[in-house]
Amino acid sequence: MKGVIDRIWSSLKFGETVLIEHDPHTSPALGVYHLVKWAKEKGYNVLVDDILDTLYVYKAHLKLAGLDPDILSDVKVIKLGGRLNVGQVVGHLHIKEPIIRESEYRTLLDSLSKERVINPVLGFEKLFLLVESERELFELVNSIFSFIDDERRIAFYFINTDLLKKKSHVLSLLEELATTVVRVTKHGKSFSMKVVRSVNDEIDGVE
Repeated sequence: MKGVIDRIWSSLKFGETVLIEHDPHTSPALGVYHLVKWAKEKGYNVLVDDILDTLYVYKAHLKLAGLDPDILSDVKVIKLGGRLNVGQVVGHLHIKEPIIRESEYRTLLDSLSKERVINPVLGFEKLFLLVESERELFELVNSIFSFIDDERRIAFYFINTDLLKKKSHVLSLLEELATTVVRVTKHGKSFSMKVVRSVNDEIDGVE
């Protein structure tokens, strides 16, 4: 199983935006753990976008699952909202209008990205619960679009799809923008991971 997942990650190209879809019954913390471990084994730097303290929750889950939470201690972290720090926090952004936040994020990324990074984005779907208009919703979606083909990073958006059920069109928009879409499903005590769409024929359809 690990070999297949590693092959998928290794087949991705810098500039890709990867959507990892899961429901509340799966454990995204384990996915983040294995992604960070793979990145470190490859010698890549890791930059986490931590939205509303999601990384803190994931670290607690890893500890309770018997995995080493210290794997997160040296990753760089940009926090969007929240107050509980995990890893090496290099910037704080307030939860503002998407256009303002995108501009501030780009300025911060420009100051940090001297090397290519693996960029897990955690808790992004929570931002859709805070938007007050369709305009803000589309601005938030477009904030992803503006970074597609940014060859400084491979971005992995871990998305709890159940939180978007009331905004069902959002998931379709995100899937359309992403270069690779991975769906994680729980079956009893085991999990399956399927690449449901990818611009890379090598991994498209891999399960």
